[in-house]
Amino acid sequence: MRVVARLKNFMEIEKLINLGVDVFLVDTPLAVKQINGELFSDLDKIITYEKEVYLLINKMIHETDLEMLEMILNKANNDKITGIVCGDMTVMVMAKKLGLENKIIYQPGTMNTSSFDNEYFHRKAIKGITISKEITLEEITNIFKNKVTEISLIGHGYLDMFYSKRGLLSNYFIYKGVDYNNIKNNDKFRLKEEMRPDSLYPIFEDDGGTHIFRDKALESFNELDVLKQYLDDFFVERIFIDDQEYYDSLLAYKTSTYMNEFLDKYKDKYNKGFYYQYTEKIKGELNEN
Repeated sequence: MRVVARLKNFMEIEKLINLGVDVFLVDTPLAVKQINGELFSDLDKIITYEKEVYLLINKMIHETDLEMLEMILNKANNDKITGIVCGDMTVMVMAKKLGLENKIIYQPGTMNTSSFDNEYFHRKAIKGITISKEITLEEITNIFKNKVTEISLIGHGYLDMFYSKRGLLSNYFIYKGVDYNNIKNNDKFRLKEEMRPDSLYPIFEDDGGTHIFRDKALESFNELDVLKQYLDDFFVERIFIDDQEYYDSLLAYKTSTYMNEFLDKYKDKYNKGFYYQYTEKIKGELNEN
């Protein structure tokens, strides 16, 4: 199992290597929820290290993006760049035209939820798929039983549950008649739901649209013993997490004895997501009421 970390800057590469990172995930100009939008310019230096590099292209692709997409994919035609992480099938189509489909990791968020997805994309000859975070650990292990292509999981960090190409925060402030200049790429906004007043959901707007995240970050420390038997890639997400906490999380996955110390320090920010919760059961109970 490879540990995939989002790279924030060139200077931290050695530190991440010492923390057990196997793959660097690098933002591209067509990445949303960016950690560092300028990092792509350092790509030639990043690939000089003896580590694999994945490129992140998770924006909804429009016709105006096609020229940039082709430029990025041409950059990916390098043996050191072994993965192209995308959420839009347009990327897959263009990658196939360029002979790069074997580098595609299809990561659409909530959509890959069954063994059929694994089988279908195996026939497309891509590198692999990232399975949904909205299914239980039991369901995840059932997908592993019929594994025919590489399987990955975003197993740590704040996970988005909604993505719209619209600027919902900007439109909200326009509707309210509020002149607010610091909206895009501002990670301080939170949503409070009327039925869950104790939960605050991060909401983030960038040039690609608006993203809403779960109120708690996911951690998979106890589940890793099961997951690592089958997973090819374990993604450690970074958005809304400061650098020291991110480094601490990587250390906790590398050194199990540090896990309890990490949870003691940050426990209020994390939960187990849907590993042990069936989402359809929750919805059914709410409908009955």
